[in-house]
Amino acid sequence: MAVAIFYSCNKQEITDQPVTGNGEVIMSGADINFQNKLVRFRDKVEYIRENPDFKSGEMMDADSAIMHIESLFNATYGFPDERYGKTQTDQATVLIDLNSSDEVLMDDVVVVFDEIINIVTQYYYQCEFEDKGFMLLDISRGIISDNKLEIGLRSVVGEKAGEWDPFGPEDDWWYGKKKGDCDWNQGFGETDAAEKIQYAINNNKPIVSPPPGYIFGYKSYEDIDLFGHEFENENGEKLIFYIEDANGIFPDSVKCLDPDEMNFHFYGEREVIYNILPREYNKPPNWIFMECDLEGLEELSPVGGNYPTIHHQNKLTYATRYLAAIAVIGPPIDL
Repeated sequence: MAVAIFYSCNKQEITDQPVTGNGEVIMSGADINFQNKLVRFRDKVEYIRENPDFKSGEMMDADSAIMHIESLFNATYGFPDERYGKTQTDQATVLIDLNSSDEVLMDDVVVVFDEIINIVTQYYYQCEFEDKGFMLLDISRGIISDNKLEIGLRSVVGEKAGEWDPFGPEDDWWYGKKKGDCDWNQGFGETDAAEKIQYAINNNKPIVSPPPGYIFGYKSYEDIDLFGHEFENENGEKLIFYIEDANGIFPDSVKCLDPDEMNFHFYGEREVIYNILPREYNKPPNWIFMECDLEGLEELSPVGGNYPTIHHQNKLTYATRYLAAIAVIGPPIDL
């Protein structure tokens, strides 16, 4: 059920009540719940930082701690709704003490949170994109060893893109392996058809702005891997680039994607990302595509006769989007 809510000027106070006039903003119960949990966690983190001698002894479920760290980090530092082309992904792990009840100490959570900020900040400043923005931090639970839980970090920095244009007459690109264009004139060792399509998909991501005074928050990041054979159009054509051959024979004519093929697979990717997968997974409207990573590979198919293939391996990242008031959680800030 959606309700209209009002926030006072006091950042600590959250008052759910209807308001009228032009200042009314509708937030769902899930939006409010997300926002309130994020604020409660943020306030605990800030209090412990400001009072280092205070030891609360408070314990948290480990999975909840991971989820809260991820949500607060992305709400604080993330700009996922910008338009990006290229992306850079970095990975790391951190450790946190875990008790026999699968709980972590809140004081340790703050220490680990600050450690994560330092790690991701270093990745961000080491990224050489000229005009960059922090897209997302995806945190996952790892193994337990010697009563310590491993926490996996995947940070994604994007290069802000200008105005997007469709693939034109000069856009004939080798399917993958960073072999550049089909005339061997440009991009060798740097890019290929998979990366060009990835750039176009990320650059052409629909931009939805929250109401004035509000911000979108994200949690429950989810990665979906596609080999390329999964989806076809009504003519039996693979929407994602995928060719198989029992004898492993792939002439240059199929390894090179001409402009029409580039555009076909761009629109095919969009169909998979925005229409097919949300329907296949029965996801709600606030399940939002965040970014994609495409790689052109030559390897055996995972289905059928296990034939040799050339294809675009897809890693697609989604997250659940919520609405939160800037006056309550604060605006995102650059790392």
